[in-house]
Amino acid sequence: MKASRGTGVARCSVVWGMLWSALASGSTLESTAFDFAGAQYHYRFSARLAAPTPAVRAVVNDVDQLAQTNDSIRLSRVLSTNPDGSWVRQLRLRQCVLVFCFDIDFVERVQEAPNGDLRTSVLPGRGNFRQGETVWQITPLADGGTRMVMESRQEPDFWIPPVIGPLIMKRTFVHEVEETIVNIERLARAHAELR
Repeated sequence: MKASRGTGVARCSVVWGMLWSALASGSTLESTAFDFAGAQYHYRFSARLAAPTPAVRAVVNDVDQLAQTNDSIRLSRVLSTNPDGSWVRQLRLRQCVLVFCFDIDFVERVQEAPNGDLRTSVLPGRGNFRQGETVWQITPLADGGTRMVMESRQEPDFWIPPVIGPLIMKRTFVHEVEETIVNIERLARAHAELR
């Protein structure tokens, strides 16, 4: 059965309504930066989430739940724990840009600082990154929300096409960050309601 023009408009309205609802959820992407220099890239984002800080930290620290924060995450698991309280985590992502798809495999040491910040360090030779460090700062806001700032410098051990590769990666990065903060906020709100 052929859909009428009115049905198409109605479907479009529903989709736009759902998108607006997701964006109006309270999460705000405050800033993003993505730079590529030589074989390394550096990225940073700052976001404001309408969810309590302890719940946001709980979501970000829950390795089993990370796949729910972003559709690209295919595997998230703890490989080992260390006597100092840190742990070794593996994240495997499937990323597609245009028609080119590739797997990203992070094996990294994760350390939680006394103030709740997370610091990760790539373990060379265990994934497909030569080196990398990431810092997650998760801080409370006066209104009960949370500011999340993530900054990372990484050197992949896979080929990135010159010129167009960094441009496509930057565009993909912004999209992935937007998806991730909306989902972290949603999961954190659900976590807070359970408590």
